[in-house]
Amino acid sequence: MSNTILILTSETGRGHLSLAEALRERLVGTYAVETNDPQPRIVHWHYRTVARHALWLWAAEFRLSNTKTRALVSHRLFAPLVAPSISALLDRLNPHLILTTYPFLSYEVTRALRCRDVKVPFVMLLADPFALHASWFTACDVSATLAPTCETYAQTRAVRYLRERVHYVGWPVREQFYRVQVAQPWTSLGSIGLSRDRFTVFLQGGGDGAAGFSRILAVLLAVPKIQVILATGTNRVLAAHYAKRGIPGLRVLPFTREIAPYMAMADVVMGKAGPNTLFEALTLGKPFIATSYIPGQEEGNLEFIRRHQLGWVATKRLELLDLVSELAGNPEELDMMRSRLKALGERNRQQTGAILPVIDGLLGGCTHPICVG
Repeated sequence: MSNTILILTSETGRGHLSLAEALRERLVGTYAVETNDPQPRIVHWHYRTVARHALWLWAAEFRLSNTKTRALVSHRLFAPLVAPSISALLDRLNPHLILTTYPFLSYEVTRALRCRDVKVPFVMLLADPFALHASWFTACDVSATLAPTCETYAQTRAVRYLRERVHYVGWPVREQFYRVQVAQPWTSLGSIGLSRDRFTVFLQGGGDGAAGFSRILAVLLAVPKIQVILATGTNRVLAAHYAKRGIPGLRVLPFTREIAPYMAMADVVMGKAGPNTLFEALTLGKPFIATSYIPGQEEGNLEFIRRHQLGWVATKRLELLDLVSELAGNPEELDMMRSRLKALGERNRQQTGAILPVIDGLLGGCTHPICVG
């Protein structure tokens, strides 16, 4: 019987789920893998409500807890909420290794393992590309930390008790983004009712409402020869609202698990500065335009885009209008960017090949000290 790996993630937004799915795809051929979110529904409700109506509150929570002491307090308060679900998962699966993509399922897991006096390899995949929140650094009994970028690798190496257990592994991206091929984009665009002769924007914002769709769409559709594939995610109200309006040059895309072919049709990918969408666009060789971000949590992603020249940041109406107008009339600039981005995406793919050997090594015989925080 193959070893069992439990991947813990969060359904707050789609980013952590996509990351967990990318990990599962790399491991499932070798191990039995289950992905689970043990958090109570009130956590998901809180995220959806704040993301749609009170981003200022999310930013305040993020910044308030972003110190070593306050992050530990937050974990200690949160741990009892998820303890029953984590305990039930451990009883049912008896996993040989646990991997998390979410900071508030790190300390909570190691505490549950200590309470049971069970030594199971525990691995964190850091789900941020640039600036790590203090909540990642509270669980000290970690077998390995997987850093997706050189920036997060450097930050984790600076933490004394994690220094020898951190591995630079790239950002895992779902296999659909590697296998998609659109040899003739205009054929695919025609199949969804769009024109081959127009500059195409894939607008992605997630289903929890933090992207400001209406404002961005108004800007895009005001530019001549622009067409938009609008991915509304799980937001059914938003999808129905735009679908029934029948706006020329707009194709509304409700939630779909196979989103890569639609992104591949576009000239650029645009939306909230979520890291998964950013790396998915990079894998396809598509420049990314960040039009919004979650304050605090995603601010560092804007600098990451600028530093690595992955696209542009245009959070104001006029700068977005000027940028899209310029790009639509200058295809040569985009062609040069695409080849460079494709090379970066391939380099990232090669780096993610380091994930499986790390897991294999831990399951081949893990001995690591347990320290109680």
